[in-house]
Amino acid sequence: MRSGRAARSQPGAPASRWKLALVCGLLVVGCGGAAGLWHAHVQRATVAAHLPSLPEEASLNSVALAERLRAAATRTGGLLTATEGLGELATLLHVNGFPAAALVAYEGLQQLEPTNPQWPHRRAHVLAGFGQLEEAIPLWRRASELAPDYAPARLRLGDALLKSNQLAEADRAYREVLRRTPSNPYASLGVARVHVARAEWSAARDALEQGRRAQPDFVGTLILLATVEERLGNDEAARTLRAEIAMREFSDVPDPWLEALLDDCYDAYRVSVGAAVATYSGAPERAVQLLERALALAPNDGSYERQMGKLLFQLSRLAEARPHLERASRLSPGDSAAWSLLVDLLEKAGDAAAMRQALQNGLRHCPDSAALRYANGRQLARAGQVGAAIGELRNAQRLKPDEARPFVELALLFFQQDRIEEGLAELRGALVAEPDHPLAMSILARHSIETGDAAQARHWIGRLRRQHRFSREDLAALTAVYQQAFGQVP
Repeated sequence: MRSGRAARSQPGAPASRWKLALVCGLLVVGCGGAAGLWHAHVQRATVAAHLPSLPEEASLNSVALAERLRAAATRTGGLLTATEGLGELATLLHVNGFPAAALVAYEGLQQLEPTNPQWPHRRAHVLAGFGQLEEAIPLWRRASELAPDYAPARLRLGDALLKSNQLAEADRAYREVLRRTPSNPYASLGVARVHVARAEWSAARDALEQGRRAQPDFVGTLILLATVEERLGNDEAARTLRAEIAMREFSDVPDPWLEALLDDCYDAYRVSVGAAVATYSGAPERAVQLLERALALAPNDGSYERQMGKLLFQLSRLAEARPHLERASRLSPGDSAAWSLLVDLLEKAGDAAAMRQALQNGLRHCPDSAALRYANGRQLARAGQVGAAIGELRNAQRLKPDEARPFVELALLFFQQDRIEEGLAELRGALVAEPDHPLAMSILARHSIETGDAAQARHWIGRLRRQHRFSREDLAALTAVYQQAFGQVP
């Protein structure tokens, strides 16, 4: 009987096991769901604790910005969108001029996403802007740990340590960047700045020369190297470097994580400044993108049209540049730079009739523009109106005495008339206006060769060798002319 009952109970055993498995599965799902709900609850609580106060609408410069801020704030209350909404709020507040409010949100985001390196990086940037370097340093350390190959975070860490006089730590930060990217010019500059802070001038020069070999045209290296050479007593080397620097400007460390914020900026001026920085940093396509945003935000501002036209002109995209410069001159008829760029573009494009019309319109609106007087003088010279051309070029000299172009143009005009001494006097005037103007020096070098003055020719060629604006090809051609004339290399 026992065996029979056992036998009859066997078919029910798999069903029991199935029920047990189902119950266990439901318990697991239930626990998982409970954990998920608990996580969502904690997330929403963290977001609520770090929800910044939104600026009053009167302080905003854009209706679209106000709408986006409200929408992002609404999303922070959602079960699945709270973190995303807080991130958008932080971005919008940071880039649109409300960094203190953004800082509140960034602190919460760092708690919610502790492995995201952008949150400590952005938070450190805001704190450094408030002068709170001691608070920013550990955040940049954290960002560098999370993203060890993102050089801007470690470079900014080095800069903050250097400013805080933590020289050994700063040196380690810069050298770690060099270990990962040996050609990084900002890291080489940082190492040199540490040496300068220690008054180790020879070591600073060695670091700068190493950086210069990797990036010969990096202006930050040249600026500091000129100072170092001066401190070492090498005044001639310092003068040469400053001539090479000329009008070039130093640009800050390219930082894509921060630069991306400009895509959410509603201040056209701030966006245009970002475009200028991108241009200086060698990222022209990014500059074009930012200027397109600036123009969308301020469609009737001629200055942004001029900036876009100038950039496209520099990129040799003449057909695209022309309508921007034409619109700039219509929107801002008193902007002499817009007219001058338009005249130069039309001349380069070969549209002589449009160029002459733009030149006359520009002079009517901007009679005191040195650039337009210079352009008019050139056109008159080409038309054979020598007296009028000289008068216009003299006007250009008077209006902008520190520019060499009118002097050089007058010199060439005098040489064509065989008025050699007057031409040479204008070239000397050009070098007073711009002491290392390459065209003026090259003309003087050729004149010295033609007149058999080897010493003077060597002098000008030597100066041209130190000029980055004088091409190596032109220097080689001038050297060949000297060698043919005097039978030796200058």
